[in-house]
Amino acid sequence: MSKDEAGRQPLERVEAPDAPTPRPGGYWYQGSGHAPSSVEVLNLLRRYRESERRMRSRTRESMSMGETDLLALRYVLRAQSAGELLRQRDLARELDISAASVSVLVDRLIRDGYVRRVPFPSDRRSVAIEPTISGDHEVRETLSEMHRRMLETVETLTEVERAAVAKFLSGLITSVD
Repeated sequence: MSKDEAGRQPLERVEAPDAPTPRPGGYWYQGSGHAPSSVEVLNLLRRYRESERRMRSRTRESMSMGETDLLALRYVLRAQSAGELLRQRDLARELDISAASVSVLVDRLIRDGYVRRVPFPSDRRSVAIEPTISGDHEVRETLSEMHRRMLETVETLTEVERAAVAKFLSGLITSVD
């Protein structure tokens, strides 16, 4: 072997008999033909959660709301979609806050025009919380484009892929609850 300009002998490449096949893209990056590892999937989930956190922050800023207010409004809207009425005590339980705290929170949401208190039909002593038309409209206007993009992404999956994603997410929910 000839020496290089610095007078060093070049390294001789010797293949070990049991050496793994070199991967295209180098050591750190696998080619596109592999399934992601378990760690890669969990890292993608972490990246999604961080993106979602940033989106919630942007939403709170655009609607001038705190995190708990936005969560409360989401629960109220979800109950309305399901044809249910949500009482303040249900909201307190969902948010894991005291009755006094939920009362202050609901007062704030009422002041800002997102919800209103209405008598609970089967128990006139109880109060239900329902979204106002303008509150519902503002939330839909703020989030509809993002929800449309998310739905489009899910709709690109096959039925088998959606079942796998649902199984994965359900398993993760169970593992952290």
